[in-house]
This record gives sequence, structure tokens and C-alpha cells, in this order.
Amino acid sequence: MDLSEADKEKHRAAWLSVLAALLLTAVKLAVGLATNSLGILSEALHSGLDLLAAVMTLMAVRISSRPADASHPFGHGKIENLSALAETLLLFATCFWVVYEGLHRLIEGGSPVEPSIWGMLVMAFSVSLDINRVRMLRKVAAKHKSQALEADALHFATDILSSLVVLVGVSAVWLADKLALGGPVAQVLAQADTVAALVVAVLIFQASVRMARSAINTLMDSGSAEEQEAIRERVERVPGILAVQRVRQRSSGPNTFVDLVVGVDPQIRVASGHKLAHDAAQAVEEIVPGADVTVHIEPLRACPRDGDPVSIITQLASQHGIAVHDIHIMHSPRRKAVELHVEVPADEDFRAAHDRVHKFETHVAASLKPASVVTLIEPEGSLAEAQMSENDDDPLRKTIEETVNRLVDEDPLTSHPHRICIYSLPLYGPCLSFHCEVAPHLTVKEVHIVTLRLERALRGLLPVLGRITIHMDPKNDKDEQ
Repeated sequence: MDLSEADKEKHRAAWLSVLAALLLTAVKLAVGLATNSLGILSEALHSGLDLLAAVMTLMAVRISSRPADASHPFGHGKIENLSALAETLLLFATCFWVVYEGLHRLIEGGSPVEPSIWGMLVMAFSVSLDINRVRMLRKVAAKHKSQALEADALHFATDILSSLVVLVGVSAVWLADKLALGGPVAQVLAQADTVAALVVAVLIFQASVRMARSAINTLMDSGSAEEQEAIRERVERVPGILAVQRVRQRSSGPNTFVDLVVGVDPQIRVASGHKLAHDAAQAVEEIVPGADVTVHIEPLRACPRDGDPVSIITQLASQHGIAVHDIHIMHSPRRKAVELHVEVPADEDFRAAHDRVHKFETHVAASLKPASVVTLIEPEGSLAEAQMSENDDDPLRKTIEETVNRLVDEDPLTSHPHRICIYSLPLYGPCLSFHCEVAPHLTVKEVHIVTLRLERALRGLLPVLGRITIHMDPKNDKDEQ
């Protein structure tokens, strides 16, 4: 398998970490056995586990560099997180052993430490080597976004702190011997090494908890909430994107995958939608460089803008499986009304279609709380402000109402005209909407023909009317309109 320069650099860093851990383990073990220092022996065990962890990291880096395949479409990066999680289990085992042995020595007072300048030298050497190793690992991890190397760097950063603590403990024992101190001071200094070992265990435990939490969160695809919110805010600023419905994020080794669902104007062309998806992906990469971004485009009706009544109506229509057009929100000083056209399948039974539209009307009424919702049901095949007439003495209003009542009563298939609304639109002039009942066993297409016949009769007698909306109810319908 041909490796990229990035993978080769990661492999070199992992190999250097293995060699450094091997050297430290050998030196600490030799000096610890020679001096009987629990602090140094615990550090030797710690370094031994570091060696095992470094080998695991090396293997993880090698496997994660493999390209995606049919069985692993997102790549092999998760192996780095599994490696980090396995490291934490080894570190927890180290903590329990050091705490057990340290408490035993404090209580029993046994296994005295032999003062030695070699103990101080080996710990000073350990600190120096770990400092250089952490710098190297952090540089490569940051450059190539390697979580395995980042975990190694964090791991060995705790080695620096723990080695310093042990160095202080060993130095205290050596100092007590050289100064020939006696009494309580000598006893305290003699146990300094054991106390240092317990402090090391606490540091190791804290680092292990952080590593375990990070590894588990990544394996569970827990993305950064702050990063996802930053992605949402940035994508919402892309011209042409009206809403961001969903942001999902997951990591696999050095790779980050972002899944977006965005809302756009449903009237745009496919090419325009493709460009918006491309612009959204570029916006995400500004927040997460190098991310693999998938953008799903939804029409506006699936992503309503807060407070926009037209967007809310189109979304509700989509939920009820119908299409709407010619939406008007009408206002007067005392009330508000909604009027729109609804499209349903032409061969659908009218009663069933009416029931479905009535549920949609109820949903619209609950969402927008207008005084009325008037729909014109049409077979499948702008928001405008209106002033409603509230003057009962208006001659035109009286003429329109009388004409509607007469024509509905004269038609053999219609009856009971009600909820007559007369209003004015800037482009249409006087307009009319009303409800009436129709024979119940007709199809949608047949009812639409009856509606058009009634509308033509009204226009013949009242040519002043610009827009006419007639809502048909099946006779004997018990629903209150």
C-alpha cells in the first residue's frame, strides 16, 4: 500500500514514540529495582504500559491510513479511537496497583527506599525525553488531525508531571540520608517517595478519564455542539439558503463528516440548487477545514421560516399531502382571514378530499388563528394584503350578496350559501369568497365544473368582481365550517 506523506510522517512519529517508551521502561525498571523505589518502579510500570500503548498507537495509525472500502465506506479511522480507549483500561489498572501498594507501604512502613543519585538522574532523563516526545507528537497530531497521536501526546504529557513528582520524592529521600536527619522529619521524608507514587496515580487516573470520555464520545459519533452551531450560523448566511433544518457531524480518525439539510425556494432550477449545495459545503469547510460534507436540498415548504404565514401554510399542506397556491392573508381592523386554492387528485371522491382539506384547514387555523380559512378545492393538473368590506349599508355589498344567494338557490346541485366575504385587492378590485353546499356523491372534477359554472354566472351578472373564490361543502356534512 502506497502511503501519503502525511501517513509516513504519522508513522515516523509513532515509531519514535515506541523507541522512546522502550528506552524509558528499561532504564526506570533497572534503577527502580536497584533502589527499591516504589515511585520509580511505578514509573517503570507506567512506562511499560506507555510502551504497549505506543505499539497500539502505531498499529492504529497504520490501519487508519488504509483507504475506505466497501466494508468501511467512512474509512478505518475509528481504530484510532478504539486504541485510545484500550490505553485508558491499561492506565486504570496501573492506578489501582500503585494505590494498593502505596497504601500498604504507608500503613505497614515496609520496603524502605535506598537513597541513590541514580534515581534522581533517571527521572530527570525521563522528564527531558518526554518533553521532546510530547512536542513531536503534538506537532504531527495537529498537522494531520490524528486522534491517536493526540492521545499519545496527552498521555506522555502526564508522564512529565508524574516524573517530576517522583523526582521530588526520590530527592527528598536522598536529602534526608545525606543530611542524616532523624526523628519525625526523617520519617516524613522517608515516605515522600510513596506519597509521590500516590500523586502519580491520581494524575494517571485524571488523564485516563479524559481520554476515555473523548474516545467514547467519538465512537458514539458525538459531535461538538459548539462546532455544529457555528456551522448552522455560517450556512444560514449563504445567499439563497432560507433555513438550515439539520446539522449532523461525526468523526472517523482524522476525517470529519458533516451532513446538512437546508431549505431553499421550491421554484429554483436544479442547477441553482446544485450551486447552493456547493456554496453550503464551502461554508462548512470554513468552520471545519477538510470536512467531507453532504448537503440535502429541501424545498421551502419543508423548512418554514419562523413567523412567515405563507411558509407555514405550505409546510402544513405538504404534511397533509396536498398542494396549495394563490394564498392570501386578508386583514381588517377587527379580524384576519386566510384564503387559498388547494389541489387534490382529480379522480378522488369529493367527500374524502373534503375531509382531508378540512383537517388541513383546522391545522392552519390552529397555527395562524385567523377568523376564517377559505379554500377552493381544485383537481391537480402571493401573499397579498386585502381590505375586507365591513359596511353592511354598502350598495355593492348588498347587490353581491343578493346575487350569490339567488344563483346558488337556482343551481340544482348547490344550496345554502354562507360566510360571504367581500374584500378589495389592489390588482383585482372588488373580490368575493363564500361557502355553499353541493351534492355529496360527485367527484372532485365534477364539483370543480359546478364551481366554474357558478363563477361564470357571477361574472356575467357582476363584471366588477376581480377574483371569486367558492368553497364547496358536501351536503349534510356535520362539520362546522
